[in-house]
Amino acid sequence: MKFLRGIGWGLGAILLALAVVVNGMVPGHGTYVLVVGAFGLALVLAGLLLNRDRVTAALQGKKARAAGASAGYALTVLAVIVLVNFLAARHHKRFDLTENKAFSLSEQTIKILESLPREVTVTAFYREAEPTRQKLEDLLAEYRYHSPKLTVRYIDPDTHPGDAKRYSIAEYGTIVVESGKNESRTNTPDEESLTNALIKVTKDRERIVYFTTGHGERDLSVSERNGLSLLKGELEKQHYTVKPLVLSQGMPQDATVVVIAGPQKSFLEAEIRMIQEYLQKGGHMLYLQDPETDPGLGSVLAAYGVSVRNDVVVDKVSRLFGGDYLVPLVPADGYDEFHPITKTFRFQTFFPIASSVEIKSALPTGVTATKLAQTSPLSWAQPDSGELKTGHLTLKEGTGLKGPVPIAAAVTRKVDQASPPAVQPASTKEAESKSAAEVRLVVFGDSDFLSNGYFNASGNGDLALNVVAWLAEQEDLVSIRPKTSLPRILILSPVEVRLYFWSIVALAPVTIAIVGIGIWWRRKKL
Repeated sequence: MKFLRGIGWGLGAILLALAVVVNGMVPGHGTYVLVVGAFGLALVLAGLLLNRDRVTAALQGKKARAAGASAGYALTVLAVIVLVNFLAARHHKRFDLTENKAFSLSEQTIKILESLPREVTVTAFYREAEPTRQKLEDLLAEYRYHSPKLTVRYIDPDTHPGDAKRYSIAEYGTIVVESGKNESRTNTPDEESLTNALIKVTKDRERIVYFTTGHGERDLSVSERNGLSLLKGELEKQHYTVKPLVLSQGMPQDATVVVIAGPQKSFLEAEIRMIQEYLQKGGHMLYLQDPETDPGLGSVLAAYGVSVRNDVVVDKVSRLFGGDYLVPLVPADGYDEFHPITKTFRFQTFFPIASSVEIKSALPTGVTATKLAQTSPLSWAQPDSGELKTGHLTLKEGTGLKGPVPIAAAVTRKVDQASPPAVQPASTKEAESKSAAEVRLVVFGDSDFLSNGYFNASGNGDLALNVVAWLAEQEDLVSIRPKTSLPRILILSPVEVRLYFWSIVALAPVTIAIVGIGIWWRRKKL
Protein backbone atom coordinates (compact mmCIF):
# COMPACT_ATOMS: atom_id res chain seq x y z
CA MET A 1 0.00 0.00 0.00
CA LYS A 2 2.84 2.36 0.85
CA PHE A 3 4.32 1.71 -2.61
CA LEU A 4 1.04 2.52 -4.36
CA ARG A 5 0.53 5.62 -2.22
CA GLY A 6 4.09 6.85 -2.88
CA ILE A 7 5.08 6.27 -6.52
CA GLY A 8 2.31 4.08 -7.93
CA TRP A 9 0.49 6.90 -9.73
CA GLY A 10 3.78 8.24 -11.21
CA LEU A 11 4.79 4.81 -12.49
CA GLY A 12 1.29 4.34 -13.91
CA ALA A 13 1.55 7.63 -15.81
CA ILE A 14 4.89 6.52 -17.29
CA LEU A 15 3.37 3.19 -18.42
CA LEU A 16 0.40 5.00 -20.01
CA ALA A 17 2.74 7.32 -21.94
CA LEU A 18 4.88 4.34 -23.00
CA ALA A 19 1.81 2.52 -24.31
CA VAL A 20 0.77 5.52 -26.40
CA VAL A 21 4.29 5.97 -27.87
CA VAL A 22 4.73 2.29 -28.70
CA ASN A 23 1.30 2.11 -30.33
CA GLY A 24 2.19 5.05 -32.57
CA MET A 25 5.71 3.98 -33.49
CA VAL A 26 5.36 0.18 -33.65
CA PRO A 27 1.84 -0.73 -34.79
CA GLY A 28 0.72 -4.34 -34.75
CA HIS A 29 1.25 -5.04 -31.03
CA GLY A 30 -2.22 -4.02 -29.89
CA THR A 31 -2.60 -6.73 -27.22
CA TYR A 32 0.66 -5.92 -25.41
CA VAL A 33 0.01 -2.18 -25.63
CA LEU A 34 -3.49 -2.65 -24.24
CA VAL A 35 -2.21 -4.70 -21.26
CA VAL A 36 0.54 -2.18 -20.43
CA GLY A 37 -1.89 0.73 -20.78
CA ALA A 38 -4.53 -0.91 -18.60
CA PHE A 39 -1.93 -1.70 -15.90
CA GLY A 40 -0.66 1.88 -15.99
CA LEU A 41 -4.20 3.27 -15.73
CA ALA A 42 -4.90 0.99 -12.75
CA LEU A 43 -1.75 2.24 -10.97
CA VAL A 44 -2.76 5.88 -11.59
CA LEU A 45 -6.28 5.34 -10.25
CA ALA A 46 -4.99 3.42 -7.22
CA GLY A 47 -2.48 6.17 -6.40
CA LEU A 48 -5.11 8.89 -6.69
CA LEU A 49 -7.56 6.92 -4.55
CA LEU A 50 -5.03 6.26 -1.77
CA ASN A 51 -3.96 9.96 -1.81
CA ARG A 52 -7.48 11.36 -2.05
CA ASP A 53 -7.06 13.61 0.98
CA ARG A 54 -3.92 15.25 -0.44
CA VAL A 55 -5.52 15.52 -3.88
CA THR A 56 -8.66 17.17 -2.43
CA ALA A 57 -6.60 19.66 -0.42
CA ALA A 58 -4.44 20.49 -3.42
CA LEU A 59 -7.46 21.13 -5.61
CA GLN A 60 -8.92 23.57 -3.05
CA GLY A 61 -5.74 25.72 -2.71
CA LYS A 62 -4.79 29.01 -4.44
CA LYS A 63 -2.17 27.32 -6.56
CA ALA A 64 -4.72 24.84 -7.82
CA ARG A 65 -7.09 27.64 -8.81
CA ALA A 66 -4.28 29.46 -10.64
CA ALA A 67 -3.29 26.26 -12.35
CA GLY A 68 -6.92 25.67 -13.29
CA ALA A 69 -7.18 29.14 -14.81
CA SER A 70 -4.00 28.54 -16.81
CA ALA A 71 -5.33 25.19 -17.96
CA GLY A 72 -8.57 26.87 -18.98
CA TYR A 73 -6.67 29.44 -21.03
CA ALA A 74 -4.62 26.68 -22.64
CA LEU A 75 -7.72 24.64 -23.46
CA THR A 76 -9.39 27.74 -24.96
CA VAL A 77 -6.39 28.40 -27.20
CA LEU A 78 -6.28 24.72 -28.16
CA ALA A 79 -9.99 24.79 -29.03
CA VAL A 80 -9.47 27.86 -31.23
CA ILE A 81 -6.54 26.15 -33.02
CA VAL A 82 -8.59 23.00 -33.59
CA LEU A 83 -11.52 25.05 -34.93
CA VAL A 84 -9.25 27.03 -37.29
CA ASN A 85 -7.68 23.82 -38.61
CA PHE A 86 -11.12 22.28 -39.09
CA LEU A 87 -12.33 25.28 -41.09
CA ALA A 88 -9.07 25.38 -43.09
CA ALA A 89 -9.49 21.72 -44.02
CA ARG A 90 -13.06 22.33 -45.18
CA HIS A 91 -12.31 25.61 -46.99
CA HIS A 92 -8.83 25.13 -48.42
CA LYS A 93 -7.07 28.22 -49.79
CA ARG A 94 -3.47 28.84 -50.80
CA PHE A 95 -1.62 32.16 -50.96
CA ASP A 96 1.52 32.75 -53.02
CA LEU A 97 3.24 35.87 -51.71
CA THR A 98 6.19 35.76 -54.12
CA GLU A 99 6.44 38.69 -56.53
CA ASN A 100 6.30 36.61 -59.72
CA LYS A 101 3.99 33.91 -58.30
CA ALA A 102 6.80 31.37 -58.55
CA PHE A 103 4.81 28.69 -56.71
CA SER A 104 1.51 29.17 -58.54
CA LEU A 105 0.19 28.01 -61.88
CA SER A 106 -0.75 30.50 -64.57
CA GLU A 107 -4.36 31.59 -65.00
CA GLN A 108 -4.51 29.73 -68.32
CA THR A 109 -3.41 26.43 -66.76
CA ILE A 110 -5.89 26.78 -63.89
CA LYS A 111 -8.68 27.48 -66.37
CA ILE A 112 -7.80 24.34 -68.35
CA LEU A 113 -7.63 22.17 -65.22
CA GLU A 114 -10.96 23.39 -63.90
CA SER A 115 -12.65 22.64 -67.23
CA LEU A 116 -11.19 19.20 -67.98
CA PRO A 117 -13.93 17.27 -69.82
CA ARG A 118 -12.82 13.84 -68.64
CA GLU A 119 -10.33 11.90 -66.52
CA VAL A 120 -6.64 12.40 -67.29
CA THR A 121 -3.75 10.21 -66.07
CA VAL A 122 -0.19 11.48 -65.82
CA THR A 123 2.47 8.78 -65.51
CA ALA A 124 6.01 9.96 -64.73
CA PHE A 125 8.84 7.47 -65.27
CA TYR A 126 11.42 8.72 -62.80
CA ARG A 127 13.95 6.93 -60.62
CA GLU A 128 13.64 7.42 -56.87
CA ALA A 129 16.87 9.42 -56.72
CA GLU A 130 16.20 11.47 -59.88
CA PRO A 131 17.38 15.06 -59.18
CA THR A 132 14.37 16.68 -60.91
CA ARG A 133 11.72 14.37 -59.45
CA GLN A 134 10.95 16.55 -56.42
CA LYS A 135 10.41 19.59 -58.64
CA LEU A 136 8.00 17.60 -60.81
CA GLU A 137 6.14 16.28 -57.75
CA ASP A 138 5.65 19.82 -56.46
CA LEU A 139 4.40 20.98 -59.87
CA LEU A 140 1.96 18.09 -60.31
CA ALA A 141 0.71 18.61 -56.76
CA GLU A 142 -0.38 22.08 -57.88
CA TYR A 143 -2.12 20.53 -60.88
CA ARG A 144 -4.00 18.02 -58.71
CA TYR A 145 -5.02 20.79 -56.32
CA HIS A 146 -7.00 22.45 -59.11
CA SER A 147 -8.65 19.35 -60.64
CA PRO A 148 -10.01 16.14 -59.11
CA LYS A 149 -10.05 14.61 -62.59
CA LEU A 150 -6.25 14.41 -62.69
CA THR A 151 -4.51 11.21 -61.53
CA VAL A 152 -0.73 11.16 -61.08
CA ARG A 153 1.49 8.07 -60.92
CA TYR A 154 5.25 7.76 -60.45
CA ILE A 155 6.96 4.65 -61.77
CA ASP A 156 10.62 3.74 -61.40
CA PRO A 157 11.65 2.02 -64.67
CA ASP A 158 14.38 0.08 -62.82
CA THR A 159 12.05 -1.51 -60.26
CA HIS A 160 9.05 -1.82 -62.61
CA PRO A 161 10.52 -2.89 -65.96
CA GLY A 162 7.20 -4.38 -67.06
CA ASP A 163 5.45 -1.00 -66.98
CA ALA A 164 8.40 0.64 -68.72
CA LYS A 165 8.24 -1.97 -71.50
CA ARG A 166 4.47 -1.62 -71.87
CA TYR A 167 4.84 2.13 -72.42
CA SER A 168 8.00 1.68 -74.55
CA ILE A 169 10.02 3.98 -72.30
CA ALA A 170 13.47 4.57 -73.79
CA GLU A 171 14.83 7.14 -71.30
CA TYR A 172 14.40 8.31 -67.76
CA GLY A 173 12.26 11.39 -67.14
CA THR A 174 9.55 10.52 -69.69
CA ILE A 175 6.10 11.85 -68.77
CA VAL A 176 3.07 10.17 -70.38
CA VAL A 177 -0.26 12.03 -70.35
CA GLU A 178 -3.33 9.92 -71.22
CA SER A 179 -7.04 10.56 -71.59
CA GLY A 180 -9.32 8.09 -73.33
CA LYS A 181 -7.52 6.90 -76.47
CA ASN A 182 -5.32 9.99 -76.69
CA GLU A 183 -1.74 10.08 -75.50
CA SER A 184 0.99 12.73 -75.37
CA ARG A 185 4.57 12.48 -74.16
CA THR A 186 7.09 15.02 -72.97
CA ASN A 187 10.54 14.97 -71.41
CA THR A 188 10.34 18.56 -70.21
CA PRO A 189 8.88 18.78 -66.68
CA ASP A 190 7.62 22.36 -66.89
CA GLU A 191 4.20 23.99 -66.85
CA GLU A 192 4.05 24.85 -70.55
CA SER A 193 4.82 21.29 -71.70
CA LEU A 194 2.43 19.64 -69.24
CA THR A 195 -0.43 22.05 -69.94
CA ASN A 196 -0.14 21.69 -73.70
CA ALA A 197 -0.04 17.91 -73.30
CA LEU A 198 -3.29 18.14 -71.30
CA ILE A 199 -4.87 20.16 -74.09
CA LYS A 200 -3.77 17.68 -76.73
CA VAL A 201 -5.22 14.61 -75.01
CA THR A 202 -8.53 16.31 -74.18
CA LYS A 203 -9.08 17.87 -77.62
CA ASP A 204 -10.29 15.33 -80.17
CA ARG A 205 -10.50 17.61 -83.19
CA GLU A 206 -7.41 18.10 -85.37
CA ARG A 207 -6.62 21.76 -85.96
CA ILE A 208 -4.80 22.65 -89.17
CA VAL A 209 -3.11 26.00 -89.83
CA TYR A 210 -2.48 26.77 -93.52
CA PHE A 211 0.07 29.33 -94.72
CA THR A 212 -0.50 30.67 -98.23
CA THR A 213 2.37 30.42 -100.75
CA GLY A 214 3.09 31.65 -104.27
CA HIS A 215 2.97 35.43 -103.64
CA GLY A 216 6.31 36.00 -101.98
CA GLU A 217 5.04 35.16 -98.49
CA ARG A 218 7.42 34.19 -95.72
CA ASP A 219 8.45 30.54 -95.97
CA LEU A 220 7.74 27.98 -93.24
CA SER A 221 10.74 25.84 -94.15
CA VAL A 222 13.35 28.63 -94.13
CA SER A 223 15.45 28.75 -90.97
CA GLU A 224 17.16 32.05 -91.80
CA ARG A 225 16.09 35.44 -90.42
CA ASN A 226 13.23 35.99 -92.87
CA GLY A 227 11.73 32.50 -92.50
CA LEU A 228 8.98 31.19 -90.24
CA SER A 229 10.56 27.95 -89.04
CA LEU A 230 10.48 29.04 -85.39
CA LEU A 231 6.79 29.87 -85.56
CA LYS A 232 6.09 26.56 -87.27
CA GLY A 233 8.01 24.66 -84.57
CA GLU A 234 6.13 26.38 -81.74
CA LEU A 235 2.76 25.74 -83.38
CA GLU A 236 3.59 22.06 -83.76
CA LYS A 237 4.60 21.94 -80.09
CA GLN A 238 1.11 23.15 -79.31
CA HIS A 239 -0.27 20.31 -81.41
CA TYR A 240 -1.35 22.19 -84.53
CA THR A 241 -0.83 20.67 -87.94
CA VAL A 242 0.97 23.25 -90.09
CA LYS A 243 0.72 23.03 -93.89
CA PRO A 244 1.49 25.25 -96.91
CA LEU A 245 -1.49 26.37 -98.99
CA VAL A 246 -1.53 26.75 -102.77
CA LEU A 247 -4.74 28.66 -103.51
CA SER A 248 -4.69 27.69 -107.17
CA GLN A 249 -5.56 24.18 -105.98
CA GLY A 250 -8.58 25.45 -104.02
CA MET A 251 -9.35 26.32 -100.41
CA PRO A 252 -9.15 23.20 -98.19
CA GLN A 253 -12.29 22.30 -96.26
CA ASP A 254 -10.34 21.31 -93.14
CA ALA A 255 -8.66 24.69 -92.65
CA THR A 256 -8.89 25.86 -89.04
CA VAL A 257 -6.84 29.01 -89.66
CA VAL A 258 -5.45 30.54 -92.85
CA VAL A 259 -2.35 32.74 -92.51
CA ILE A 260 -1.24 35.22 -95.16
CA ALA A 261 2.22 36.30 -93.98
CA GLY A 262 3.76 39.24 -95.84
CA PRO A 263 2.83 38.68 -99.50
CA GLN A 264 4.93 40.68 -101.99
CA LYS A 265 2.87 40.03 -105.12
CA SER A 266 -0.82 40.53 -105.88
CA PHE A 267 -3.33 37.69 -105.58
CA LEU A 268 -5.28 36.60 -108.63
CA GLU A 269 -8.96 37.49 -108.87
CA ALA A 270 -9.94 33.83 -108.46
CA GLU A 271 -7.79 33.57 -105.30
CA ILE A 272 -9.34 36.73 -103.85
CA ARG A 273 -12.82 35.25 -104.37
CA MET A 274 -11.73 32.06 -102.60
CA ILE A 275 -10.57 34.09 -99.59
CA GLN A 276 -13.81 36.11 -99.57
CA GLU A 277 -15.94 32.97 -99.65
CA TYR A 278 -13.81 31.32 -96.97
CA LEU A 279 -14.41 34.23 -94.60
CA GLN A 280 -18.10 34.51 -95.49
CA LYS A 281 -18.58 30.90 -94.42
CA GLY A 282 -17.09 31.57 -90.99
CA GLY A 283 -13.39 31.26 -91.75
CA HIS A 284 -10.59 32.42 -89.48
CA MET A 285 -7.68 34.33 -91.02
CA LEU A 286 -4.47 36.07 -89.94
CA TYR A 287 -3.38 38.72 -92.42
CA LEU A 288 0.02 40.44 -92.21
CA GLN A 289 0.91 43.13 -94.75
CA ASP A 290 4.22 44.99 -94.94
CA PRO A 291 4.70 48.60 -96.07
CA GLU A 292 5.07 49.33 -99.80
CA THR A 293 3.16 46.20 -100.80
CA ASP A 294 -0.30 45.85 -102.30
CA PRO A 295 -1.43 42.21 -102.47
CA GLY A 296 -4.85 43.32 -103.75
CA LEU A 297 -6.82 42.21 -100.69
CA GLY A 298 -8.05 45.68 -99.77
CA SER A 299 -11.61 44.84 -100.82
CA VAL A 300 -11.59 41.76 -98.59
CA LEU A 301 -10.53 43.82 -95.57
CA ALA A 302 -12.95 46.65 -96.42
CA ALA A 303 -15.88 44.22 -96.12
CA TYR A 304 -14.98 43.95 -92.43
CA GLY A 305 -14.25 47.63 -91.81
CA VAL A 306 -10.44 47.52 -91.64
CA SER A 307 -7.52 48.44 -93.87
CA VAL A 308 -3.74 48.68 -93.85
CA ARG A 309 -2.70 52.28 -94.54
CA ASN A 310 -0.01 53.26 -97.01
CA ASP A 311 2.26 54.77 -94.37
CA VAL A 312 5.23 53.98 -92.12
CA VAL A 313 5.16 54.04 -88.32
CA VAL A 314 7.96 56.03 -86.67
CA ASP A 315 8.63 55.65 -82.95
CA LYS A 316 11.06 57.71 -80.86
CA VAL A 317 10.81 55.28 -77.95
CA SER A 318 12.64 52.62 -79.96
CA ARG A 319 15.80 54.71 -79.80
CA LEU A 320 15.79 54.37 -76.01
CA PHE A 321 16.21 50.62 -76.48
CA GLY A 322 19.02 50.99 -78.97
CA GLY A 323 16.78 50.37 -81.96
CA ASP A 324 15.84 52.30 -85.04
CA TYR A 325 13.05 54.84 -85.40
CA LEU A 326 11.42 52.43 -87.84
CA VAL A 327 11.08 49.63 -85.27
CA PRO A 328 7.95 50.78 -83.42
CA LEU A 329 7.41 49.34 -79.96
CA VAL A 330 4.09 48.39 -78.41
CA PRO A 331 4.47 48.98 -74.64
CA ALA A 332 3.04 46.71 -71.98
CA ASP A 333 0.00 48.99 -71.61
CA GLY A 334 -0.57 49.31 -75.36
CA TYR A 335 -2.86 46.27 -75.70
CA ASP A 336 -6.62 46.00 -75.44
CA GLU A 337 -7.48 44.93 -71.90
CA PHE A 338 -10.65 43.04 -72.78
CA HIS A 339 -9.92 41.08 -75.96
CA PRO A 340 -9.11 37.38 -75.32
CA ILE A 341 -5.82 37.67 -77.21
CA THR A 342 -4.36 40.45 -75.09
CA LYS A 343 -6.34 40.74 -71.86
CA THR A 344 -3.56 38.94 -69.92
CA PHE A 345 -0.72 39.88 -72.28
CA ARG A 346 1.64 42.48 -70.82
CA PHE A 347 4.90 42.15 -72.74
CA GLN A 348 6.57 44.62 -75.07
CA THR A 349 6.58 43.72 -78.76
CA PHE A 350 8.58 45.10 -81.69
CA PHE A 351 7.40 45.57 -85.29
CA PRO A 352 10.28 46.39 -87.68
CA ILE A 353 9.11 48.66 -90.52
CA ALA A 354 5.35 48.60 -90.07
CA SER A 355 2.24 50.33 -91.38
CA SER A 356 -0.71 51.46 -89.31
CA VAL A 357 -4.00 49.59 -89.32
CA GLU A 358 -7.21 51.59 -89.67
CA ILE A 359 -10.62 50.68 -88.29
CA LYS A 360 -13.37 52.50 -90.14
CA SER A 361 -15.60 54.78 -88.10
CA ALA A 362 -18.71 53.25 -89.69
CA LEU A 363 -18.41 49.48 -89.50
CA PRO A 364 -20.49 47.09 -91.64
CA THR A 365 -23.55 45.55 -89.98
CA GLY A 366 -22.69 43.03 -87.27
CA VAL A 367 -18.94 43.70 -87.33
CA THR A 368 -17.03 44.15 -84.08
CA ALA A 369 -13.50 45.53 -84.43
CA THR A 370 -10.87 46.04 -81.73
CA LYS A 371 -7.60 47.94 -81.76
CA LEU A 372 -5.50 45.06 -80.57
CA ALA A 373 -2.12 46.79 -80.18
CA GLN A 374 -1.03 50.43 -80.28
CA THR A 375 2.38 52.08 -80.21
CA SER A 376 3.51 54.71 -77.70
CA PRO A 377 2.24 58.34 -77.68
CA LEU A 378 5.69 59.43 -78.93
CA SER A 379 5.15 57.67 -82.26
CA TRP A 380 3.41 58.72 -85.47
CA ALA A 381 2.57 57.24 -88.88
CA GLN A 382 3.73 59.34 -91.82
CA PRO A 383 2.73 58.77 -95.46
CA ASP A 384 5.09 56.57 -97.47
CA SER A 385 6.21 58.38 -100.60
CA GLY A 386 8.49 55.59 -101.78
CA GLU A 387 11.52 56.60 -99.72
CA LEU A 388 11.76 53.20 -98.03
CA LYS A 389 12.96 51.67 -101.29
CA THR A 390 16.00 53.96 -101.19
CA GLY A 391 16.89 52.83 -97.66
CA HIS A 392 16.45 56.33 -96.23
CA LEU A 393 13.38 57.94 -94.71
CA THR A 394 13.00 61.62 -93.84
CA LEU A 395 11.31 61.96 -90.45
CA LYS A 396 8.29 64.24 -90.62
CA GLU A 397 6.98 64.51 -87.08
CA GLY A 398 3.52 66.06 -86.91
CA THR A 399 2.43 64.72 -90.29
CA GLY A 400 0.05 61.84 -90.81
CA LEU A 401 -1.45 59.97 -87.86
CA LYS A 402 -0.29 60.94 -84.36
CA GLY A 403 0.41 58.30 -81.74
CA PRO A 404 -0.66 56.03 -80.20
CA VAL A 405 -0.82 54.34 -83.61
CA PRO A 406 -2.88 51.13 -84.01
CA ILE A 407 -0.70 48.45 -85.51
CA ALA A 408 -3.04 45.46 -85.21
CA ALA A 409 -6.79 44.90 -85.21
CA ALA A 410 -9.10 41.98 -84.46
CA VAL A 411 -12.48 41.63 -86.18
CA THR A 412 -15.44 39.31 -85.60
CA ARG A 413 -18.82 38.87 -87.27
CA LYS A 414 -21.46 36.17 -87.04
CA VAL A 415 -21.86 34.22 -90.23
CA ASP A 416 -25.61 34.86 -90.39
CA GLN A 417 -24.77 38.59 -90.39
CA ALA A 418 -22.25 38.26 -93.20
CA SER A 419 -22.93 38.35 -96.89
CA PRO A 420 -24.53 35.12 -98.13
CA PRO A 421 -22.03 32.62 -99.56
CA ALA A 422 -21.91 32.05 -103.27
CA VAL A 423 -22.34 28.29 -102.80
CA GLN A 424 -25.21 27.08 -100.62
CA PRO A 425 -24.47 24.41 -97.98
CA ALA A 426 -24.98 20.84 -99.09
CA SER A 427 -27.19 19.87 -96.16
CA THR A 428 -29.36 21.36 -93.45
CA LYS A 429 -27.03 20.09 -90.76
CA GLU A 430 -24.04 21.77 -92.37
CA ALA A 431 -26.05 24.97 -92.79
CA GLU A 432 -26.89 25.01 -89.09
CA SER A 433 -23.24 24.49 -88.23
CA LYS A 434 -22.15 27.36 -90.43
CA SER A 435 -24.87 29.71 -89.21
CA ALA A 436 -23.60 29.26 -85.66
CA ALA A 437 -20.01 30.03 -86.70
CA GLU A 438 -18.17 33.32 -86.42
CA VAL A 439 -15.83 35.10 -88.78
CA ARG A 440 -12.53 35.88 -87.06
CA LEU A 441 -9.96 38.11 -88.71
CA VAL A 442 -6.74 39.57 -87.28
CA VAL A 443 -4.82 42.17 -89.30
CA PHE A 444 -1.23 43.36 -88.71
CA GLY A 445 0.62 46.10 -90.54
CA ASP A 446 3.83 44.08 -90.36
CA SER A 447 5.01 40.49 -90.83
CA ASP A 448 8.60 40.84 -89.61
CA PHE A 449 7.65 40.47 -85.95
CA LEU A 450 6.90 36.75 -86.31
CA SER A 451 9.90 35.96 -88.53
CA ASN A 452 12.85 34.01 -87.14
CA GLY A 453 14.85 37.20 -86.68
CA TYR A 454 12.34 38.74 -84.26
CA PHE A 455 10.23 35.82 -83.02
CA ASN A 456 12.11 35.56 -79.70
CA ALA A 457 12.38 39.33 -79.19
CA SER A 458 10.51 40.18 -75.99
CA GLY A 459 6.86 39.06 -76.37
CA ASN A 460 6.71 38.77 -80.19
CA GLY A 461 6.45 34.99 -80.31
CA ASP A 462 3.92 34.85 -77.48
CA LEU A 463 1.69 37.39 -79.21
CA ALA A 464 1.81 35.44 -82.48
CA LEU A 465 0.88 32.20 -80.71
CA ASN A 466 -1.95 33.86 -78.79
CA VAL A 467 -3.37 35.23 -82.06
CA VAL A 468 -3.36 31.78 -83.68
CA ALA A 469 -4.90 30.23 -80.56
CA TRP A 470 -7.78 32.72 -80.62
CA LEU A 471 -8.34 32.24 -84.34
CA ALA A 472 -8.40 28.47 -83.79
CA GLU A 473 -10.96 28.94 -80.99
CA GLN A 474 -8.44 27.64 -78.49
CA GLU A 475 -8.11 30.62 -76.20
CA ASP A 476 -6.86 28.28 -73.47
CA LEU A 477 -3.88 27.19 -75.61
CA VAL A 478 -1.37 29.94 -74.99
CA SER A 479 2.32 30.42 -74.54
CA ILE A 480 3.22 30.23 -70.84
CA ARG A 481 6.48 31.99 -70.13
CA PRO A 482 8.73 30.39 -67.48
CA LYS A 483 8.88 32.19 -64.15
CA THR A 484 12.25 33.59 -63.16
CA SER A 485 13.31 34.58 -59.67
CA LEU A 486 14.87 38.02 -59.43
CA PRO A 487 17.57 38.60 -56.78
CA ARG A 488 16.69 41.07 -54.06
CA ILE A 489 19.70 42.79 -52.48
CA LEU A 490 19.28 45.04 -49.42
CA ILE A 491 22.20 47.36 -48.66
CA LEU A 492 22.16 48.79 -45.12
CA SER A 493 24.14 51.69 -43.74
CA PRO A 494 26.11 51.25 -40.45
CA VAL A 495 23.43 53.17 -38.56
CA GLU A 496 20.68 50.92 -39.96
CA VAL A 497 22.70 47.81 -39.08
CA ARG A 498 22.96 48.92 -35.44
CA LEU A 499 19.28 49.88 -35.35
CA TYR A 500 18.13 46.51 -36.68
CA PHE A 501 20.52 44.64 -34.36
CA TRP A 502 19.23 46.27 -31.17
CA SER A 503 15.56 46.29 -32.25
CA ILE A 504 15.36 42.77 -33.67
CA VAL A 505 18.33 40.67 -32.56
CA ALA A 506 18.71 42.02 -29.01
CA LEU A 507 15.71 44.08 -27.86
CA ALA A 508 12.87 41.74 -28.85
CA PRO A 509 14.22 38.53 -27.18
CA VAL A 510 15.25 40.40 -24.02
CA THR A 511 11.83 42.07 -23.77
CA ILE A 512 10.04 38.76 -24.17
CA ALA A 513 12.23 37.16 -21.50
CA ILE A 514 11.64 40.01 -19.01
CA VAL A 515 7.87 39.94 -19.52
CA GLY A 516 7.82 36.17 -19.11
CA ILE A 517 9.78 36.33 -15.85
CA GLY A 518 7.48 39.04 -14.55
CA ILE A 519 4.35 36.99 -15.28
CA TRP A 520 5.90 33.92 -13.64
CA TRP A 521 6.88 35.91 -10.52
CA ARG A 522 3.42 37.45 -10.21
CA ARG A 523 1.68 34.08 -10.47
CA LYS A 524 4.08 32.59 -7.94
CA LYS A 525 2.84 35.07 -5.32
CA LEU A 526 -0.84 34.25 -5.89
